[in-house]
Amino acid sequence: MPVRMFIALELSAALRKGILNLTAELERRGIRASRPGAGTHHLTLKFLGDVEEALIPDIVAAVARAASAVSPFAFDTLSVGAFPSPKRPRVVWVGVEPVDGLYELQEAIEQELTVLGFPRERRRFKPHITIARLREPPRSRDDRETAGILAGLVAPDERTWVEEVEVMKSTLTGGGAIHERLAVVPLGGTRECVRQ
Repeated sequence: MPVRMFIALELSAALRKGILNLTAELERRGIRASRPGAGTHHLTLKFLGDVEEALIPDIVAAVARAASAVSPFAFDTLSVGAFPSPKRPRVVWVGVEPVDGLYELQEAIEQELTVLGFPRERRRFKPHITIARLREPPRSRDDRETAGILAGLVAPDERTWVEEVEVMKSTLTGGGAIHERLAVVPLGGTRECVRQ
């Protein structure tokens, strides 16, 4: 049976709390959106989609090989933005500092998973944390007002220290996605990989 999967980094508790405060501020300013639950915020390195369960051990091994070559690192958050644009937001995100370790890890994971047959992402990796999704752009205000509201939001000033990568399962439900760790893989090959 296929399993919906992605590879991600866990966020610090302080950053998760700051993101929850930020999404509450978004609603106070009149932008209604669905938002991930408190335990589902993360920084996605690679979305795999639906994967046959039998492939999970190979995926975990590939991520372990990629992670073993990268030393632990830290990243800071930068600003709040939106895709496709702040005037017509569909996804609101917090940008992440483009540190070398983050790019090295993401590229190593891309390379290892390409060997397993997963296509390489065509778009350039832009590290961000999704904080809210809008089904429809706000129609009760003009584009400049929406862009101004987003520009007035301040990203949480929190640092996250990264020592491991998570192989995740995502189950879609009527109440949103439920995320479950399948494995935790340490950076730098310092510890054993832990299957959940």
